[in-house]
Amino acid sequence: MMDGKPSIDLAQRFAHLREIVMAYRSRLSQLEAEVLTLFQDNELEAIASIIRERERIELRIEKLEQFVARWEAQDDLRID
Repeated sequence: MMDGKPSIDLAQRFAHLREIVMAYRSRLSQLEAEVLTLFQDNELEAIASIIRERERIELRIEKLEQFVARWEAQDDLRID
């Protein structure tokens, strides 16, 4: 414990990052539904905005998954 704050071990941090990835994937599903509605209404600018958001989210997912895979693969990450 440092400064009276409870410590979170790395396994918990990785689990939290996976939860964030799942939330991002959920948002991607929502975006798909939004695009369908916007397409029906011919809202091309809004569709373009959603596509940019989707690309940002996909990049974040990729980076988070790579980060977790890289550091979780290390055998001894605990600091005693």
